[in-house]
Amino acid sequence: MLERMNYKYEMFPNEEQMQTLDRWLSICRQQYNSALLDKQRFYQKNKTGLSRTQLQKQQKADKQRVPLLKTIPSQPLQEVFFRLERAYKNFFKGRARYPKIKKYKDYNSLTFTQFGIDKQKRKDKKTGKVKVRDVRYAASLDDNNYLLISKLGAVYVNFQRPLEGKVKQVTIKRQGSRWFAIFSVERHVNETVDFPVQSTGIDVGIQKFAVLSDGTTVEKPKFLLKEEKKLNRAQKKLSRMKKGSNNWKKQLQKVQHIHMKVANQRRDFLHKLSYRVSKTYKFVFVEDLIIRNMVKNRHLAKAIYDAGWDAFTNMLAYKCNNKGGKLEKIKPHYTSQDCSGCEARVQKSLSVRTHVCKSCGTILNRDHNAAINIEKAGLASLGLLSTA
Repeated sequence: MLERMNYKYEMFPNEEQMQTLDRWLSICRQQYNSALLDKQRFYQKNKTGLSRTQLQKQQKADKQRVPLLKTIPSQPLQEVFFRLERAYKNFFKGRARYPKIKKYKDYNSLTFTQFGIDKQKRKDKKTGKVKVRDVRYAASLDDNNYLLISKLGAVYVNFQRPLEGKVKQVTIKRQGSRWFAIFSVERHVNETVDFPVQSTGIDVGIQKFAVLSDGTTVEKPKFLLKEEKKLNRAQKKLSRMKKGSNNWKKQLQKVQHIHMKVANQRRDFLHKLSYRVSKTYKFVFVEDLIIRNMVKNRHLAKAIYDAGWDAFTNMLAYKCNNKGGKLEKIKPHYTSQDCSGCEARVQKSLSVRTHVCKSCGTILNRDHNAAINIEKAGLASLGLLSTA
C-alpha cells in the first residue's frame, strides 16, 4: 500500500537567496489576500462563489500587467488558490474559522506541487515520430544532491537521514531566521508488523499527558513552563523597543528562537511517544476531542495548547496506519463518569482525581478508569469486545 510521508530537513540558502525567498513569500501572501477579498466581493455582488479556476485565469491575465508576478515560479503562485480553497472547505465543515487576511507572520511557506525529472512524450510535427525527453520541474535535486529551484538556484540541504520513496512535492518553510525543506514522499508501508499487545485506550489530560488502559502513565513534559520566565523577559524587552528598528528585529529573533525551541521539544516528544505506542498496540483508541471548544476555557487554554493533543493524535494516526495498525476516535461522553467495572455512572467534578464506585467497589485513578472505558468503547465499535 502506498502512503504519503513528510521528511523535514534544514536548508541553508545564501543571503541573496534568502532575500528572494522572502520576496516570494510576500508576493504569495499578497495574492492570497487579494484572492480572499475578490471572493468576498464577488459573493456580495453575485451571491455565488468565485472558483479556484476563475482565480487562476485572473492571475494569468495579471501576469501580463504586473511583471513582479513573473519573478516567481508559477507553481507556488497557483498553490495559493489551493490553500484558499482548502481554508473555505475547512470552514464550511466546521473544522476551522472563516479565512482571514494573512499577516507577515502568518504566511511562511511555498509549495512546489511537482518535483524532480519526468519523462515527456512529444510528437515531431515534421516526421510524426514520438520522442521522449527529460523534463526538469521547477524543484528538483541536482547532481550534487542540492535542492535546485527555478529562478533561485541550488541550495544546500542537510539530509541527516535518507529520503525513502518517490518525492511528489516539496514545501519551503521559513521558521524565524531558519529555512526548511519539507519533502512529501510516496512510499510503500509495512503491513505485516507483529504487535505485542492487541489494543489500548488512551486518555489525555492536564496533570498527566496521557494514561493508557493498562495503567501506563506518561508524565507531562511542560516545555513551555520551563521557558516561560525567559520568554516573558524577552517579550517584555521587545515591547519596549521601537517597532521596526534593528534592535527590535534582533530581539524579535530571540523571542522566535525560544518559541521554536519549545515547539521542537514538544514535537520530538510527541513523535517518540506516538512511535512507541504505534509499534506496541494494533488498535489504539482515543477520545474525539474538539480542541477548539476546549480552549475557550481561559484557565486551561495554555495547558491544552502546550500539551499538543491534536498533533499527538495526528501523528499516531498515520504511524498506526503505516505499521498496519489502526487508530479509532470514540465519542468522549461519560468516559470519566462511568465505572469501568460495572458501568454505573459516578458523577464527579474535574477536581476529583480518584474514581470510587460504591456499586462494585472499584477504586481507580480517574484517568485510568477513563482509558479503560475508551478501550471498551473502541473495541465495541469494531465488534471486537468479548461478551464472555
